Amino acid sequence: MGYRSQDRVRQIASAVPSIHTAPAAAAAGSGGSESAGASVRDSAKRKRELCTPTSVLHCGSQCNLRPFHRSSAVQVQPRMVSVGCQTESPLPSPAHSDDESSSVTMDHPGDMPWSPEEEMMSESSDEEPSKEPLKRTNVDLNQLISLFTICPSCCGETQGNVEQQEGTYIKIKQVCAACGYERFWQNQPLLYRNMPACNLLLSGAIHFSGCMATQTIRMLKLLGLQCISVGTFFRHQRLYTIPTIVQAWQNEQAGIIRELKEMGGGLILSGDCRSDSPGHCAKYGTYSLIVDRINKVLDLQLVQSSEVPSSTWCELEGLKRSIDFLKEQHMQVSALITDRNRQVAKWVREELCPGGTSHFFDIWHIGKSLGKALDAAAKERECEDLKLWRPAIINHLYWTAASTPDGDPDVMEAKWQSMVNHVQDIHEHGTPAFPCCAHPPLEGEARDKEWLEPGTTAAIKLERVTSRTALVKDVRKLSPQHQTYSLEAFHSLILHFAPKHTGFSFLGMYSR
Repeated sequence: MGYRSQDRVRQIASAVPSIHTAPAAAAAGSGGSESAGASVRDSAKRKRELCTPTSVLHCGSQCNLRPFHRSSAVQVQPRMVSVGCQTESPLPSPAHSDDESSSVTMDHPGDMPWSPEEEMMSESSDEEPSKEPLKRTNVDLNQLISLFTICPSCCGETQGNVEQQEGTYIKIKQVCAACGYERFWQNQPLLYRNMPACNLLLSGAIHFSGCMATQTIRMLKLLGLQCISVGTFFRHQRLYTIPTIVQAWQNEQAGIIRELKEMGGGLILSGDCRSDSPGHCAKYGTYSLIVDRINKVLDLQLVQSSEVPSSTWCELEGLKRSIDFLKEQHMQVSALITDRNRQVAKWVREELCPGGTSHFFDIWHIGKSLGKALDAAAKERECEDLKLWRPAIINHLYWTAASTPDGDPDVMEAKWQSMVNHVQDIHEHGTPAFPCCAHPPLEGEARDKEWLEPGTTAAIKLERVTSRTALVKDVRKLSPQHQTYSLEAFHSLILHFAPKHTGFSFLGMYSR
């Protein structure tokens, strides 16, 4: 045919011939030819899958997939402010090593570096601490337990149980079953050896206020309050409250002595004894000395009746101990005002008066006994008029001492005896020390009084009462200026803390 042999087309061994579908006319002509074509295609497909090897090719790309960025400049000039610093270099950051120097160089010795922490501390130190005392309140136990029904960790339901209870102290344990949270809560802090603070404070409040422990604790228990027992109170009293009171009194006494030594001069003291029960069966006698110039208690001496022959000797023994204490402090007593105790008067006359101590009697004690004598005399027959003159006679006793500032015993005796003439409307006495009454001539209502008739039973009885030898001697030693009013008020105050007919131990009585 004119083809050359080398130009022949040869079929590759692995080539698969293409199978084309039959023309549409042929397909529409017969249904059997359509099914035959489908089977031929399926077989050809299977042959390709079996004969054609699978090959994988890796293709690279030369394009750069990184996003394109462009920097834009701002054409705005910002405002700059320079702030001065007192340090040449900034403080080292925490990342720097510890070897780096953090010293600050100051331009002037008076310039100190500013530290915010120091400023906050200085401001807080300038504030005065709150002086408001801690307030305490009573809480119902059921209401308190209700605060432990929710777990603070998972907000689940929990239950609080009382773990420990001692007096006013309570300890509650809260456990959560869901998350295992557990905590303990207590209503007050614990002191030395796990002693609840409020238990000790309650004992101190009972003791310092002068209340009776048994009555107070009984009242608290009737109210349903958890409180300490009577035994706990006495243990706290023995270990804590009594030593505190004694130490406080010793410090106060040392301050008074130091103040008196700075003032100088002799001491003007008022002394008296107080028994824990009336009569002659007292167990304790407390002798007190008060300095009249500063109106403060200088010394207290508690004497037990078993230390002396009888309870009536407690006053003298207490005075002796007080004087010995003052001698140890190198203090001189210039005047001593007491009641009319005969034992005390004799001892002072023999022991203190030779050393320059003046002894005076308190007017109130003499007036008290004189009033009782006048009341008894007024109850006798034909002596009823003495009852009308009783207040004036007592006032005349006070006037006798107050109108004699130098304390001249002869003048005071003459003034006192002039009272018998005065109530009989006789105002001229004929005595050199006090020749006539000091009042002006009586006129008007002052003149219209129920004077006693001379020689009557009432006048004679009055003269006998007021002219007794013991009374006249006491009048000669009346205190013209200083009395024992403050001492009697102090003894009245002690009645609140140590009432009579109530038994106390020696230290318990001394502390009260």
